[in-house]
Amino acid sequence: MTPSNPTQYSAARHYLNLPQARTVTTSQVQAAAQALHTTVEQQTMMCLSGPPGSGKTFTLHTLIDQHPHWQTLSLVVRPQARPEDLRARLYRTLQLPGTAPKNSGICDDLIRHALHHPPRLLAIDEAHQLSASCLEYLRFLHEAPHTRLAVLLLASDHRTKALRTQPVLAGRVHTWHHLQPLTEPELLTMLPAFHPQWHEADPRLINTLNTIWAHGNFRRWAALTHRLASLAHRTGRPLHDAHPLLKQLQPRPTTRP
Repeated sequence: MTPSNPTQYSAARHYLNLPQARTVTTSQVQAAAQALHTTVEQQTMMCLSGPPGSGKTFTLHTLIDQHPHWQTLSLVVRPQARPEDLRARLYRTLQLPGTAPKNSGICDDLIRHALHHPPRLLAIDEAHQLSASCLEYLRFLHEAPHTRLAVLLLASDHRTKALRTQPVLAGRVHTWHHLQPLTEPELLTMLPAFHPQWHEADPRLINTLNTIWAHGNFRRWAALTHRLASLAHRTGRPLHDAHPLLKQLQPRPTTRP
């Protein structure tokens, strides 16, 4: 991810809770933010996809933190969830009183009433795990006359096809936004802004580590950063000296993990 301005960063949740890691403003996050902003404004549906580890969930949390006025409802669904599971999760997430009524009609009326004001963004991670009936339930909520709801679905690349082939989504998802792997020029700008251990790293070493192991995957770079920090702590080597990592890493295929 390439920072538009490497000096603009903020603290945030990082993979492995990496100490001293910074959240940088990147071109990938900016593009996703623009697409999501339009989705929220127009109250449409969007799918955010990318390889595992590309930063989909982290991007979502970063944007939610930056836009509290979106009134985001963030859900992670379990495999093979049923509409009644989704209904109960929504009821709890909306902080409606008591437990969800067993009568689905009454429960849906309460949920739709809560979704009328204020306007909300419903973000569902691992959305490929939604059954066809759950997707139909989302359509029902999204298109209800009095709800004011934008919907964001997050899914890994290899799972997106399952969503694209769902008839209920085919004509309703206005934006299919894809997070690309980081390029080597982007990494040379992003990594020093991401963590101080890369401030003095040899650019050739960064390119080598990317070629044999990370392949532009941000989660892998976070893992490399964590391993390098641990190595420096154990051996007393300079924090930016990543050469010992080359002896420990086996080349990884470029296909999904």
